Amino acid sequence: MATVANLSSQVLFRIEEVPGASVFWNTQSEIYSALIEAISDLLLLVGRPTQIVNQIVTIQPNTPWQPMPTGMLAITDIMGPNSQVWKYGLFDMDFTQSSWGSDWENDVDSGFQQWFPVGFTMFGIHPSVSSAVQVTVTGVAVPTTNSWPYSGNETVPFSDEFFQALEKYAAHYCRFKEQGNEFQLSLALYQEYLADAERMTAIQDRRDSYIFSKNLGVQVGVPQTTAR
Repeated sequence: MATVANLSSQVLFRIEEVPGASVFWNTQSEIYSALIEAISDLLLLVGRPTQIVNQIVTIQPNTPWQPMPTGMLAITDIMGPNSQVWKYGLFDMDFTQSSWGSDWENDVDSGFQQWFPVGFTMFGIHPSVSSAVQVTVTGVAVPTTNSWPYSGNETVPFSDEFFQALEKYAAHYCRFKEQGNEFQLSLALYQEYLADAERMTAIQDRRDSYIFSKNLGVQVGVPQTTAR
């Protein structure tokens, strides 16, 4: 499987720099960062590949608001100490619990019966637990948990046909540094990148009709293609 360093030379060619002798851009702090950004953006646009991970998480007591586990992009399932925890959406929580008062966040019990996603940075539980509880969380992993500056050894989770799209986005991303006409010209690369992402999404939807959703924290169906 390719690494970020493997794709960096093509990005440098696209921004008219010589690999190994770059003058205007720093390979580690700028080119690698641009590629990691490209991988993250493409993962959100296409919804694949889905890298499922399991992680032990400690639920904090006396609050329904819990931070997203480190290295996880979206939660798909939570297994409590004794059984699976029911998953709800924010709409479900509001609709099914219409009799709740405004102080529902203060509800505390020895265990919680449901969880619900809240954006990319946190999730919620109800009722809050009276003491810390360890659960197993299953979810979609982020492309890399390495901190900046990146080493270049980070794995590119996409297959070969995605590489050109990643290079185009990274080249456009780097052009922010130049601004002016150079940046304006790079907008064409960005449009090509979006077209590639749209095309790859259509192809992947034919192969697999389920993707993860940032809103629901779980897989969402895609309408089946009827025209061939």
